[in-house]
Amino acid sequence: MNLSHGLTNKLVYLAILILMLIPLFLLGQPSSGGGERSGGQLTQMRDDFDISVADLGEINPASETMKLSTLGLRGPAVTLLWNKAHDQQVAHQWDRYRATLNNISLLQPHFEKVWEFQAHNLSYNISAQFDDYRQRYAWVTGGTEYLSKGVRQNRKAPALVWHTGWYYGQKLGMSDEKKEFRELFRDDKPLHERIRAEGIDMDSNETLGPDRKPDNWLVGRQWLQRGYRMTREGGIPLRRKTPLHFYETGPKWLFNYAIAIEREGELSDAAQRAWQNASSGWDEYSQLTIPTTAEFTIRLGELEELRRKIEEQEAEFETLTGGLKEKIRAERLADLGDEQKKLMAIPAEERNERQNLEVADLQRNITPSAMEVAQSMPREKKVEALELADAITLSKRRLDKVVGYRQQVNFDYWATRAAAEQTDEMLEARRLVYEAEQLMDEAKLDQAIEKYDQAWGKWAAVFDEYPLLTFDNSSDDLMDSLERYQEAIDSEEFGEDFPLKEFVAMRESGAMDVEHYHQLVQEQRDRNAEQDGRDKVLDLDFQQMMLEAQKSNQTAEGDEAAEDEAAAESDEAVEGEAAAEGETAAEGEAAAEEEAPAPMESEPAEADEADEAEADEPADADEAAEAGEPDESAEDEGEPEVEEVEAAEQ
Repeated sequence: MNLSHGLTNKLVYLAILILMLIPLFLLGQPSSGGGERSGGQLTQMRDDFDISVADLGEINPASETMKLSTLGLRGPAVTLLWNKAHDQQVAHQWDRYRATLNNISLLQPHFEKVWEFQAHNLSYNISAQFDDYRQRYAWVTGGTEYLSKGVRQNRKAPALVWHTGWYYGQKLGMSDEKKEFRELFRDDKPLHERIRAEGIDMDSNETLGPDRKPDNWLVGRQWLQRGYRMTREGGIPLRRKTPLHFYETGPKWLFNYAIAIEREGELSDAAQRAWQNASSGWDEYSQLTIPTTAEFTIRLGELEELRRKIEEQEAEFETLTGGLKEKIRAERLADLGDEQKKLMAIPAEERNERQNLEVADLQRNITPSAMEVAQSMPREKKVEALELADAITLSKRRLDKVVGYRQQVNFDYWATRAAAEQTDEMLEARRLVYEAEQLMDEAKLDQAIEKYDQAWGKWAAVFDEYPLLTFDNSSDDLMDSLERYQEAIDSEEFGEDFPLKEFVAMRESGAMDVEHYHQLVQEQRDRNAEQDGRDKVLDLDFQQMMLEAQKSNQTAEGDEAAEDEAAAESDEAVEGEAAAEGETAAEGEAAAEEEAPAPMESEPAEADEADEAEADEPADADEAAEAGEPDESAEDEGEPEVEEVEAAEQ
């Protein structure tokens, strides 16, 4: 009786299990491929949210088979494999370690951190275990190819694409063995073919270096550009990377490429073109819309635009509110205690650091914000004042974000360096130092000293024009060159007339702090603004020269017409009966000549082009001032162009 009852219970349980499998099968039924909504509910939901295996990346039958073979125990299996990989790495069992990594990637193909962690392990940790740089290079590129495999398995992972571009640039281009790594990469044709199979054009000018071989920095940038297209054009959201630094890396790789080829001795037009491309990339980056932690987006290049906007808004707000802001400030100042008032009365040059901080804090407390001023406005103007105060507050918040984000990426420094490196003076300075270093290696001290002496003058001129570069990493290299120069001249001291004496003293004294850096940033901005204003004045002067030259030519042509008319009247007195016909012809000729210069104002194509070409020639302030004076020589130079236009019209 009991046995029969136990058997009955087992059969009931079995029947319940079978019945439960039916809805599970219906929910998880795979797609038949016959329609858009085929398959079970879970399959349809995976298709709706684009998280099916086919949507995520390349389908790997081996991966699906391994996941099914674990019978729901994939988590414990993965944990065992990770522990096994660690033990094999410690024991230096590299072949077994690679096999274990392959199994891990088969069980976790869509877990992005697996690919990132193990690729870093291959390229950075395991490669350092070998002495031969060729073996290190093999493990570094093994890490990059491991990431490439992860990219194929995860088509919607721009972070993986970014890491791939980062490894090709940073690991191959900034390691201790960067010289050897870059040479190996340039000649690694099998690797080039594998990269080409991933969709990277290895034959374009954007990939090839000066020797017409693929450059690791440029190849890395191509990977980064691929990630940018995924987020900008493909609409794939960016996860686990801040947009500011995600989009910064591509332009930075152009900078690093230009630096790398210069250090390798490529100090020709190719280096200048590389810096021009880097500058263009930085300008494009400055115009990108960058999401922030606030509710608005910014552009790094809108700094001056925001400052002008705030000035205009504050001027409008001041006009609307009158002297209310100063009135409120005066009332708050009067409410301060005696000690605080005494502190405020101390001249700025006589305060110590603590007093300066206290005064700055008091100034912030007594100065009302725009919103506080708007709250105190009369009712009839209060709404307008509040709206304008809110706009000012938003603009200032945007400005703070722009300033902070620019500091994070060292924006002003890279913009300044890109401008400086394109100049012939900077290129010549680097060339002279490079040649001097080569001569030092060949023990040709006298020739090396001569090159060094020429280079220091060039560097001094560059630092005078671009003071921000004194914080440059290349200035560290310059200090190394200065030490070698001291060895060559057998002296630890520089002469009083040494061009870089101030630079050396500043570096040795450690005066290059953060405050000094920001001071140099502002100084560089003022220089750039002054140069922009000078260029604008230069353009206006040349336009004035062109107009005055045209007026002078028209006056000269009018005088010629008057002389022709007088000659015609003289002929009339002599000719007698033919005077009427002669007078008619002379008047027709005079009218035609008087009207001929008129089209000059509407169609001076050749004259305008010639004047514009001349306007681009002055390079410094003195030349600009000379070019801006509409003297007689400038008018004489414009006359032949006017005569050519008249001849063409006639």
